[in-house]
Amino acid sequence: MSWREAWSRAQALRHESDETNTVLMRAGLVISVPIIWLYGCVGVAYGQLPMLTPAGFVDMPGACAWLTSLMAFAVAIFIVDWLVHGELPPAPVPPSVVLRHWQSGWPASPALPPQPDQQSLLPSGPLTLRNVCFGVAVVACVSALVGSGLDTLGWRAFARPGGLAPRAEWPLYPLPWIWPWLLPLARQSFALGTVIVGAVLFVAALLMRWRRVRGAWFPFFVALPILVVPHFLAAAGFDYAAARGLGGLNEPALVNELAQHPARYNVYTFLSLWCGIGTGTVGLILGFAFGRSKVMDED
Repeated sequence: MSWREAWSRAQALRHESDETNTVLMRAGLVISVPIIWLYGCVGVAYGQLPMLTPAGFVDMPGACAWLTSLMAFAVAIFIVDWLVHGELPPAPVPPSVVLRHWQSGWPASPALPPQPDQQSLLPSGPLTLRNVCFGVAVVACVSALVGSGLDTLGWRAFARPGGLAPRAEWPLYPLPWIWPWLLPLARQSFALGTVIVGAVLFVAALLMRWRRVRGAWFPFFVALPILVVPHFLAAAGFDYAAARGLGGLNEPALVNELAQHPARYNVYTFLSLWCGIGTGTVGLILGFAFGRSKVMDED
C-alpha cells in the first residue's frame, strides 16, 4: 500500500458521521468505569492511594485514601447514570398568560401565570442521583486534600486507619503472569525508539499543518497513546519483578521499599499498570475521536 492510499483511507475514517464520534466517546466512558471502580477498591485495600492534581500525584494515606476511593465510586456512578439516561432535557418554562380587557381605554394587564404542580418542580430521579454523586465527589476530594495537607504538617490523624490488605497482590494481576514479557520494554533502546517515533510524527504533523493539509494531526493523536503505553507497562513490570527478585534483577533499594512500605509500593505499581492499560484503551479511543474532530480541520 502506498502512502497516498494509506492517507486516503485515514481521511475516509475522519469524515464519518458525528454520531460515530458520540459512540466513540461513550465507548471510552464505558471502558473507564471499571478502571475507576478498581482504582477505588485499591484505595480501600491498600490504605494508600495517589490522587492526580495539577501539581502531580499526591499521596493519600489512611482515611484520605478512603475518601479518595469514595470520590472514585461517586464519579463512576455519575458516569454510569449519564450513560444510561443521557442528557436530561431542560425544565419547561411556564407560559405567561395575558388578559385583554375589551373596554376602551383599559390597557392590557398581565395575569399571574398558573401555579405549576409542586411535584413537577422536583428534580427527576436521574438528576437527583447525579447531583448526589457530584456533591459526594466534591466533598470527598476536598476532605482528602485537606487531610493530606494536615498530614504533611505533622497531624497524623488522617493517616489512620490503614488498608485492609496492604500486602495483597490481587490488584496487581495480571502482572504475576505477564511481567517476563514486560521487562524487554524497559530497555533504554526501546524507550528511546518510541520517543523518536513520537517526535517524527509530531514534526510531520507540524509540516503538514504548515502546508494546510486537513487532518494533519490525525495520525499523531491516534499513535500517541500507543507510544505511551509501553512506558507505563515497562515501569509496572520492572517494579513488580525487581522488588521480588524475579528475572535475575538485583535492586536492594526496591526490595527494601516493598518490605517497609508495601502498600505505597504496590499502589504505585498498580498505578503504572493501569495507566498503561487505560491509555491503551480509553486513550486510543479518545485520541482517535479527537484526531478526527472538526477542530483539527480549521485553518
